[in-house]
Amino acid sequence: MWVGLFAGVLGAAFSWRPSYWYDEGATVFAAQRPLPDLLRFLDHQDAVHGLYYLAMHFWFRLVGESEFTARLPSALAVGVAAAGVVTLGQLVADRRTALLAGLVFAILPRVTWAAVEARSYACTATAAVWLTVVLVVALRRGRWPWWAGYALGCAVSIVLFIDMATLVIAHALVVVVLNRKAFAAWGTAAVAGGLLALPAARVISSQSGQVAWIPAPDRHMIRALLEYQWFVGAPVFAVLALALMVVGVVRVRGRLVAVALPWALVPTGLLVGYSLIEPVYLDRYLTFTTPAVALLVGAGIGALASTRWIALAMLGALIAAAVPAYVAQRGEWSKPSGMDFSAVAAFMADHGRPGDCVLFANSSAWNPTSARVAKNIRPSAFDGLRDVGAGRSAVAEGWLWDENLQLSAVNLGDCTVLWYIGDADRDAAHTIRHTSNEVWPLGPYHFDASPDHALLVERGFVVDQQWQLHMSQIVRLTAARR
Repeated sequence: MWVGLFAGVLGAAFSWRPSYWYDEGATVFAAQRPLPDLLRFLDHQDAVHGLYYLAMHFWFRLVGESEFTARLPSALAVGVAAAGVVTLGQLVADRRTALLAGLVFAILPRVTWAAVEARSYACTATAAVWLTVVLVVALRRGRWPWWAGYALGCAVSIVLFIDMATLVIAHALVVVVLNRKAFAAWGTAAVAGGLLALPAARVISSQSGQVAWIPAPDRHMIRALLEYQWFVGAPVFAVLALALMVVGVVRVRGRLVAVALPWALVPTGLLVGYSLIEPVYLDRYLTFTTPAVALLVGAGIGALASTRWIALAMLGALIAAAVPAYVAQRGEWSKPSGMDFSAVAAFMADHGRPGDCVLFANSSAWNPTSARVAKNIRPSAFDGLRDVGAGRSAVAEGWLWDENLQLSAVNLGDCTVLWYIGDADRDAAHTIRHTSNEVWPLGPYHFDASPDHALLVERGFVVDQQWQLHMSQIVRLTAARR
């Protein structure tokens, strides 16, 4: 219990500091729609996150929306997952190894990252560890209620995140090693779970085009596998943890390794292998394998540490190696590409005045319409402002994002003050990292030399003031006297 509490508190600490990024904006904008509109949207798009969006819809109705409340469910999920790691560790090893594994899980950089992410990744780790607990108990007791629970857990896990179907495949190896006689019972339960999840899986599969942006495997893949997938932003931690995992596999073996090793490797191998045909691999998608990594690292520490003090010293070394990543994850611009939508919304709430016009750039470094995400996540920050570039509503159309009009089609005739929100100025060598294995080089950009600036000047506006945030720029323009 105390390990879960520690993991949850550690995950929640300073979770309110980072500015929202694009994916979190999708969570906030989708989940706050009226329920009929949310269901209609999921029928068109993003059904892969549908269960999470539905849960967040009711969560926001209960507690309201902020950076802290949006990320709190992830921190709570990390705490529940840590408790699951300890429980599973006691089932397949001993209490000492279980506690070590639970503490390792709490400080694992991918886990502390997931705890401050308003997405379903932390929840997938929770579902994975407790589904595996049910499997181990079912193998031990062999009673049908446990297999029924496993079937239901498979269905929920797959609907939560379809890539977790690879965990069910990994469980086949666990069953073969631990209790081959139960393979028929496991197979029946797994098939039943798959059939329960099939309607949702078919909808998700029909929307597979929305992940067409995922890059094909390239030279970044090796680092993604060895560092980013489990130890994002902590290369020293990665070296130490991988060494301890090898020790755990070689020295411990037994039930713990039989459970954790397939769990860590099979989903990874399947997603990487399939990506050679059609790219689907992203390091963060494998967050549900982090409990397996924690079990193997915990086993390695237990195998090497002959005393409690040596074990604590080894944990201390891991903590020291994890601190830089933990601090970086909770910086104001810690999200991918340093996105700053929260900061944009806060700025406009402080500076915008009723009757002012606001115009969102129709292109940006990360997505053609993403400048508008700041308003989508926090419309109250733009109360009283006239959104002159707004096209069709995403809520009305069942889309993810609102339509943004081209500047040439925008009516600016009666605007006296115009707030323009777009990319920050950047030099020729500037790049952004959208995902840990995808780097986008960007050319130089300066608003004063941009086509939008030229068109606004042509239409009678002059720049009054400019503010550079991080990845965004806010420009206040005023109408020249006619």
